Parts: sequence; structure tokens; C-alpha cells
Amino acid sequence: MVKPRETLSEIEICEHGGGSRRRDGGSRRRDGSGGRRDKSRKIIDFSVNLNPYGPPDFVFDAVREAAAEISEYPDSDCCELRARISGREGCREEEILVGAGASELIRLVALSFVKKRAVLPRHTYGEYEVAARLVGEEGGAGVKIERVEMPGLRVKPEQVVEKMKNGDVVFLCNPNNPTGQYLSEDEVRQVLEEAERVDALLVLDEAYRDFVEKAFSQRPTPTQTGNLVVLRSLTKSFAVPGLRLGYAISSAENIKMMRKAQAPWSVSVFAQRVGQAVVGSAGEEFLNQTRRKIERSKKRIEEAFAGSIQTDANFYAFDVGNASAREVKRRLLRCGILVRDCASFGLPSHIRFSVRRDEENEVLLHFLLEKEFSEKREVLSPLHRNAHHIAVSEQVRETNTLSPELH
Repeated sequence: MVKPRETLSEIEICEHGGGSRRRDGGSRRRDGSGGRRDKSRKIIDFSVNLNPYGPPDFVFDAVREAAAEISEYPDSDCCELRARISGREGCREEEILVGAGASELIRLVALSFVKKRAVLPRHTYGEYEVAARLVGEEGGAGVKIERVEMPGLRVKPEQVVEKMKNGDVVFLCNPNNPTGQYLSEDEVRQVLEEAERVDALLVLDEAYRDFVEKAFSQRPTPTQTGNLVVLRSLTKSFAVPGLRLGYAISSAENIKMMRKAQAPWSVSVFAQRVGQAVVGSAGEEFLNQTRRKIERSKKRIEEAFAGSIQTDANFYAFDVGNASAREVKRRLLRCGILVRDCASFGLPSHIRFSVRRDEENEVLLHFLLEKEFSEKREVLSPLHRNAHHIAVSEQVRETNTLSPELH
């Protein structure tokens, strides 16, 4: 038997949200979510950070049109889609690489540029570390992962700068997953200037930027520097995770190197057609409308918690106090609600939940505020808490098909 690379034995498979269909069975699951459920009862999935109002109708139209092309290989260069992205982003086509979601692009960055060290925040998306470790030299020291501490669960640009050395690859998720913090234009510029000074590579993962109400539009353009790669996701913005679609923007030389590491035809005809449909005026209008709705929902959620939680993104990291996040996840799942526990992010007492439609958010708030976390209820005045309870009680009754435990 041929032995696998030693590096693989040191890598844990990264946990992710989602999979409510997979978890809807009655058997014990690997993630410990446990508990038997009636398969006929729907799960409200707060564990994935998707646009709750998608996909839009024009996405389905694009999928139907693409069906006629499944007998042909997809365009491995994604020429038409890159042309549309070029117009949207104001850069040249050769400075764009389309990939099968941000996850593929992260791997391509690692394959192309990670050599000895990768720098990333203490609590952030796990695929950065997995991708960096995968490229470690066999029998050698491997890639060193340099973690930047996050006091108050905040990424501090000055602390990132202190860690950076020549040749490093620095991964920053903006807004950060799972904490929802969005770095300002000045803060990003501070990190980028240091990357240019020491000749490191800043990888700015903007997968959730479309959900930020006041995202800066004058961000440093990758066309001006070889020390920056920007990653964008269309999967989350338009709620099409089954298609896998994203793109990278960087210097033409950087994109050329990443393209060499990419498997041919990784972006399907369906993904390309959907990308062409959403990158344009219809897609922008859809995002503008849904962003306004999500912002209104966030205000209702934060009001329910009396301002004790906040996010710049479309999801929240919620401290469950002395409880175990994994146990809280199991208890909520038995009630038809799936959240993401943050143990794999290094936050064993936090869960992450996305912002969904108001009627679904109210069901989750009913449990978080009224049943599960008595220690959290003290942040609400009795009058506020009772008013909220009255407001959600009718919604909970209307959603009783989720689980008999809702009453």
C-alpha cells in the first residue's frame, strides 16, 4: 500500500455550515448534532450565510438556457464572464480568474504563493489554514501558521502588520467570518502598505462584501499592486451554493500563475451562465433590494438583544455563555433550527447564525431569548422581553409544523 503524504495526517477536514438536507435524517451524525427527527419536518437553516431572498428568477432562466450546453465542454477561460466582471470591477480581463467558488480560489492562492508562512486572524475561516498546510513540503518543516490575536474578537490592523514578514501570505476575510467585523478602507490600506513594504501578499477575501451596507468602493485596486489578491463570491450573494462560483482579481502576472495551478473546466456551463446573468444591472438591483431588507431585519434582531450584539455582515456570532455551543446546536436542531457552532473557529461558547427572513428570524429569537439562555435574558428589560414574547408567540404557533417542541 502506498502511504499518503504525511502532511495530510496533520490536517483536519474543515467544518462548514449548511447541509440541512444531509442532516435531516434520523441517524447519528458525524458532527455530533445527534437526535432523531421526523424527516417530513423542515429545518430552518441559519448555519449558512446566504442571501435569504435568492436565488432570483433570472438565475433559474440562466440554468435552463445552460442545459442546452451540457454536451459540450465549458469555456475553460470563462471569456464572456470575465468580460462582464471586468466591466463591473473596472479592471482588465487578464487580471481576473473565475473559479468554482472562493474555496477553489483559496487553494489556488496557496498552491501559487504560500511557501514558508501564512498569517491569519485567530478566529477566521478555516479553509485558509487547510489550504496553506496542504502545500507544506514533505519531510520538511512545513508551512508555519502565524495567528494574529483578536482582542474583543476584533481584527486589529496594527497587530496584523506586526506579524508580517517578507514572503508571507496574509489571509484576511472582510467582513470576517464568523465575527462579522468589516475593516475600513483605511485599515485595509494600512495592511496593504506594509505588505508592499516587506513584499508579502495580502489575500482579501470579500465573500460577504455584498451584504455590507456601507462597503467602501474606493478599495485599493489590484491593478496597482502585485501584493494584493481580492476574492469575491457570487455563491452567497445570489444564494447559489450548488453552482460554486467566484472570482479573483490581482495583477496579470499573479493571475497567470494561479491559472497554471487551476484544473481545466472547473467552472461548469451552468455556473458560467448564471454568472453572466447576475453580473449586470439585474444583479445589482437584486442586491440593493435584498441588502435593504437584510438591514431592516438586523435592526429588529439587535433591538431584540437590546444592542448587545452587532455585525457588519449578514450573520452574527452569539456567545451562549456557560453553555457548550455544540450542545446548544443539538438542542436547537431538535426544534427544527440549524445553526453553526463556532468550536472549529476556536470559539467553543459561540454559535453563528445568519440573517434570514423576518418570520424565520423570530422563531430563532424565541428560543435564544425565551427558552435556551436564561443568563442572556437579563440584558432585556422585563417590559421589552414581554413585548417581544407576545410578538413572536403568534409566529411560533404558525410554524408549529417544524417540531412539536415549539410549544
